[in-house]
Amino acid sequence: MWTGSDEDFFRLYESASKAIKARFPELKVGGPSLGDTGRIVDGRLEPSAFALAFLERCRDRHLPLDFFSWHLYTNDPSECLLRSKAIREVLDRHGFGRSELHFNEWNYLPGNGWSAMMLEGQGLARERWYGQMGGPAGAAFAACVLINLQDSPVDVANYYSVDSQDFGLFSRHGVPRRTFYAFKAFSQLLETPVRLRTTGGDPGRLAVCAGANEARSEVRILVGSLAEGEGSIELSVRNLPWPGASRCTVLAVDGGHELAAVQGQDLPG
Repeated sequence: MWTGSDEDFFRLYESASKAIKARFPELKVGGPSLGDTGRIVDGRLEPSAFALAFLERCRDRHLPLDFFSWHLYTNDPSECLLRSKAIREVLDRHGFGRSELHFNEWNYLPGNGWSAMMLEGQGLARERWYGQMGGPAGAAFAACVLINLQDSPVDVANYYSVDSQDFGLFSRHGVPRRTFYAFKAFSQLLETPVRLRTTGGDPGRLAVCAGANEARSEVRILVGSLAEGEGSIELSVRNLPWPGASRCTVLAVDGGHELAAVQGQDLPG
């Protein structure tokens, strides 16, 4: 956490970035790992004073900015997509069209607030808060964000975090939390890398992504749903790339399942 003034940071970045590039020109240099990027108004970003001053300093003094890095904690997965596009537009407008966009810290924020981490939130409230972060809601959020990022200008995205601390994918005893299984499901989707067209859903509550394998013999579909309750999702699949019948298996990550099969059926041709 930076404790100096904005000007202190700008001087440090200028000195460090120039020195690194002079000695190691092949290395990428960037920053500032910013938590407050600004306000989104009508889909556009009004940059925070720090963000604007940082970009102007880099532009006016011709400082290297190979990537712009930022953080976001929220309970709305669509904000990750919206904010990334808005930040990209600001970078382009300030002459940094070639700078990569590094979304280098993100996670689910239950209740969209930090009160559980404050002194008054210690105890049961904090335990429940972290339980939501690593539980089914956090898993659904992670799945939605990973899906939404496929249509974003983000070059690098880093979930915080994959270790066994309270924000992590594992408990303190190394047991996978529900969020781990969301990432496992996404990795299985990547085994069918030929992306297929999908429609429907709501980027803030329901997201879907689909792909086929290279041989066009298998299709996998990932759905993330933050809807509460026992509601159902209707999924329609058309124009499968093979003739004849198909076998469909549904796996779930929820309060009672850890990416386990909950349904299987044969589909007609």
